[in-house]
Amino acid sequence: MKGKFAAAFIMAALFGTTAAVAQEIEKPENRRKEMIKRLDTDNDGKISMAEAEKSPKGKLKENFAAIDTNKDSFLDESELKAFMEVRREKRMVKKKGE
Repeated sequence: MKGKFAAAFIMAALFGTTAAVAQEIEKPENRRKEMIKRLDTDNDGKISMAEAEKSPKGKLKENFAAIDTNKDSFLDESELKAFMEVRREKRMVKKKGE
């Protein structure tokens, strides 16, 4: 009986940890940092147009000029944050209208 309880406890702990990690990854700031880390191939902390062109969905390249608000030809974390917040707000408004 103790063995079954211990196994159940371990499984619950593992699944709970996995869910917590998944929630952390889903946070916008973590997704943004992961995206920069993945695309920033020269490790300068920002994304160039050449790096944006390698974005899997192509949305970054497509929206590069709009995201690059200071027009320095790079996307930094603050510009990506602002863009993602506006995009999230638009999705929420759209969902409310459905």
